[in-house]
Amino acid sequence: MKFIKHFIFTLTILTFLFSYTRGELFINDDYAFFVDGEDFEEPYEDSSPIDEKEIVSNSKFIPNGPLIITNVTRNMKTAGYWISKIKNPDKEILTAKQIQEKNKELFRDLIYLNDIENFSEINSSALKKQQKQIFKMFYYRKYIDNNFNTISKDYVNKIYNNIKIPGTKKIKAKYAIATSYSDIRLLPTDKNFLYDKTTYDIDRMQVASVDIGTPLITLISTKDKQWTFVISYESEGWIKTKDIASTTKETFSNWINEKDFVIVTDTKADVFLDEKMTKYYDYIRMSTKLPKVKKINDEIVCVKIPKSTNKGNLIFEKAYLYSYDTNNGYLKYTQRNVLQQAFEHINSPYSWGGYDGEQDCSTFIRQIFGCFGLILPRNSLAQIKSGNKQINISSKLSDSEKSKEIISKTTPAISLLYLPGHIMLYLGEENNTPYAIHAIWGTENFISKKERFVSFINKVVVSNLSIGEKTSKDSLLRRIKKVNTLTLRK
Repeated sequence: MKFIKHFIFTLTILTFLFSYTRGELFINDDYAFFVDGEDFEEPYEDSSPIDEKEIVSNSKFIPNGPLIITNVTRNMKTAGYWISKIKNPDKEILTAKQIQEKNKELFRDLIYLNDIENFSEINSSALKKQQKQIFKMFYYRKYIDNNFNTISKDYVNKIYNNIKIPGTKKIKAKYAIATSYSDIRLLPTDKNFLYDKTTYDIDRMQVASVDIGTPLITLISTKDKQWTFVISYESEGWIKTKDIASTTKETFSNWINEKDFVIVTDTKADVFLDEKMTKYYDYIRMSTKLPKVKKINDEIVCVKIPKSTNKGNLIFEKAYLYSYDTNNGYLKYTQRNVLQQAFEHINSPYSWGGYDGEQDCSTFIRQIFGCFGLILPRNSLAQIKSGNKQINISSKLSDSEKSKEIISKTTPAISLLYLPGHIMLYLGEENNTPYAIHAIWGTENFISKKERFVSFINKVVVSNLSIGEKTSKDSLLRRIKKVNTLTLRK
């Protein structure tokens, strides 16, 4: 029942998203539009019509190009600076047992997460409805590919006609593990679907991405067998069949519940197939979990990775990682450790939906907290609902009042700041000004209904909340609506 609600939720989001005609969407977050109670929230659009004269008179002209982050000293770009401001940075926020309780709480209370270990089946009619609606969204709107050529309706039809959903009422869950990095797509295609040239680096077909070792539920395959519909903890969509290996439920559960494992703590950890570290295989990203085989020496650890037979069945093989890229088991959940993990990503490239192995704002947050064993949802609105107490921040407050409210209601390193379409990790305050670290695409300034200017950031940065001020969208501070702290609910 919960998964059906999740499907309906996703479907409602997508229906509303693609009914919007202007197309300035998907800027900072994974899905951009979300449902908050009964209200839709749009990250870069006020509910009132745009007054072109007002925009031109009140907005500073900001041309296309990189946006320079101001009011950040070089020392602020390190974890140590913010750690030094915390009274007891090594205090354990949640024990390993409490984190397990927290995950159970999230699975129980949020429709945004899929309890894949206990997943059994889905109504085929729900899946059919979802796929048909997604098809319509791409069929009835104009898109261009990465060569800026218009994507034809015939091509979209061809993609949709490759989907085969059984006529049975229920589709039984099968089990698989990702054998390489792979993208999860809304429809079974790897063609880039772009709105316009301005957002050339944001592929609207992208949902998420997975690393080697990600456990997945599989439901159906395309007619040509090249794509498989999968469900992960936080998302669902189409993945290339060659990038997964099928297994039994028992092996699947054992993989998830392995007690002796390493967690990747670097942004990207190289994987080799030999102890001499010469046979490069791939890299895996922060918070990836792999079973530990043995410690080779102080510098190298042997792990188990999944691979696929010619028939697509799961087998395991030994692989080798540098020890300094990993931790034995999950990290201890402290403010110091959270900040250190966050700053591993400083200046890492922004990428929508984790495309090409990078991260957007919510992927960044999930990778950080995944190092401690926390399983967080895919999108920003769901993430802000994952803490112990969600607090709404009134838009009626002045800038100084809003800053004071944020500072008083948050805890450095474990509090999240949310505005529609974007999420940030709170670092602390400097001269009564709140600061955050976050993955951000850029800012927009609408000069008219048909003309806008984009200032790109395209990386993980430390900033105060003034980004966007003097634009038609206004500053991050003015748009922040919620804060929450990632501890157990009381």
